Amino acid sequence: MENLQFGPRYCETPDPIGGLFPIETWNAYSSMVICVWGALAWVLVIRRAPQAWPLHVLCALLVLNGAGSTLWHGLRTRWALALDVQPALVFVALAAFLWARRVAPLWQAVLLVVVLVAAPFLLRLLPFEFGVGRIVLTAAVVILAAIWLVTRTFAVSRPAALTGLAALVLAICALTFRSIDTLACSEIGFGSHFLWHVTLSAAAFTLLLTLLRLEPPRVTRLSSSPVTSS
Repeated sequence: MENLQFGPRYCETPDPIGGLFPIETWNAYSSMVICVWGALAWVLVIRRAPQAWPLHVLCALLVLNGAGSTLWHGLRTRWALALDVQPALVFVALAAFLWARRVAPLWQAVLLVVVLVAAPFLLRLLPFEFGVGRIVLTAAVVILAAIWLVTRTFAVSRPAALTGLAALVLAICALTFRSIDTLACSEIGFGSHFLWHVTLSAAAFTLLLTLLRLEPPRVTRLSSSPVTSS
């Protein structure tokens, strides 16, 4: 039987870790909200930008992340943790590149992705245990990148900048819920991690709305029949 005593622990995580699905009830079922936001975003993409395949990939990654998060909190296995984390990392990198590419030169978009991808690995060199410290620092890098993107977006599309700003606010709220999870145990028996799932997936949905607003309009070709004069 696989050893489940590894990985991040939450207020709802039992000690010792074990039991039937879902091991973490609130955390597992709240993860399904991520799939819902991903599916709603996919419907919007199909309707508004059916040819924008990168946006379809983002929606698929969001749904996959929701499924992975549900399995991770429900089973606490290593493969489920990978299915939770890896789609989320790819989602952030791809979304950041697509957003930056619409408001900045290509080299800046590439540099932004390099920073976002390298940051978690560089932070591993710092003397932090696996936990909130590294998550907060990684989130700080993402937030600074988002602030830069929102600022650049105002010059291109004010509506897109506003939804981008809303996505940033939701992400900061999600980080707050993630950070105070263990502190919330005394007031809420199952902690506040489930609110991280709800608000962060709402932020991802709002980010997809931002990218849709920045998507170039489709050119409709009108076929006109020749007019003959008699």
